[in-house]
Amino acid sequence: MPDAAASSAESPVLHLRVRFAETDQMGIAHHSAYPVWMEAGRVQWLRANGLDYRLMEEGGLSLSVSAMEVQYRRAAHFDDVITVTTRLVLVRSRLMRLEYRLDRAADDALLATGATVHVPTDRRGRAMRLPEVWYTPLMALVEPAS
Repeated sequence: MPDAAASSAESPVLHLRVRFAETDQMGIAHHSAYPVWMEAGRVQWLRANGLDYRLMEEGGLSLSVSAMEVQYRRAAHFDDVITVTTRLVLVRSRLMRLEYRLDRAADDALLATGATVHVPTDRRGRAMRLPEVWYTPLMALVEPAS
């Protein structure tokens, strides 16, 4: 169940540092790290808005990724601090779309943009409607698409 009180101390923006394990021999972040950072941004965004993904999962609801896109703009390097900004741009009874912007904190350079589409699923992996307890607060958080 959503917890509006939980949002007061959390920022919807995630700051993370590129780990050595996420880089190649030249110290450049591997392209496969960006979707992981987007996921971390999504979970942080939910938490900051009083929507606990752990509670969602415990209640039998998962948000399965049905589509993902990433546009790479500049390279991230080992030890860079990355800012992941997440926005919810669409909610329907059976899907939601989030958009992401990843910037290097030191110089505000745009590193990547991306989006994910999620289908609510039950414990058996079958598509389902978003329960009202999640649908209503998500609808209130929708921002216009960029």
